[in-house]
Amino acid sequence: MSAFAHHLSYDFRTGVRDRSKLLMYYLFPLVFFLLMGGLMSSVNPGFTKVIVPGMTLFAFMCSSFLTLPSGLVTAREAGVYRSYRINGVPSTSIMGIPVLSTAVHMAIITVIILVAAPRLFHGVVPSNLPGFVGAALLSYLACAGAGVLIGVAAGNANLTILVSQLFYIPSIVLGGLMVPASILPPALQRISLLLPATHCMRVFSGLAMPDAGGVPVLSLAVLAASIVLSFGLAAFIFEWDSRAAAPSRKAWLALVGFLPYVAAAVIGG
Repeated sequence: MSAFAHHLSYDFRTGVRDRSKLLMYYLFPLVFFLLMGGLMSSVNPGFTKVIVPGMTLFAFMCSSFLTLPSGLVTAREAGVYRSYRINGVPSTSIMGIPVLSTAVHMAIITVIILVAAPRLFHGVVPSNLPGFVGAALLSYLACAGAGVLIGVAAGNANLTILVSQLFYIPSIVLGGLMVPASILPPALQRISLLLPATHCMRVFSGLAMPDAGGVPVLSLAVLAASIVLSFGLAAFIFEWDSRAAAPSRKAWLALVGFLPYVAAAVIGG
């Protein structure tokens, strides 16, 4: 346990000193928060209702889709995992510690957004704070699980970036972070159900603001199933050595981790 705590502390301190991680964990989300808060609040007054969960989720996606996967692939390609294996570090720690250390950074950025949004942009404060915390935790784990699965399954850094962007960019446009997904055309609403962000925003709305329409049971089930599948499959697919030249056949099993979102799109609602 002491070795795990030491590894976790080291990873967290490394994240504080790493300029690229500081950029993705804090600077980029906060600059985007300030820009969107100033712009969208004047263009779309309804944005004040979703600025807190929307910008919180944006920070989660920056860390999970743009930072976690590339970090895992880079370390594997550099041979770091071989060193860990020799020294008896389990694969669960290799995947779990970045998720936990990043969660601390995301807790900090969430508090900053929660405090700043009402003061700067008249953002609506969640009426159910415990529900907001629960929704944030579930959303972060869903995004982090997807990020870890991408990082473990991708054969190289270029593929990691491509797959991550396939989730990141559509999530910003269709996930309900800027405008409610309900105003999208029916076809795009169905497509948006393929994205974790859509279900995360629904859970935020249902748990943090109970007057917004009730608890979204389908989205809760989808996120819970995706978390279990993503981390379970990542543990099964994990490889100690770089597979850039010949990706493992097990990597294709990563697609199973996204079946809950496919099922949600088929079911609709």
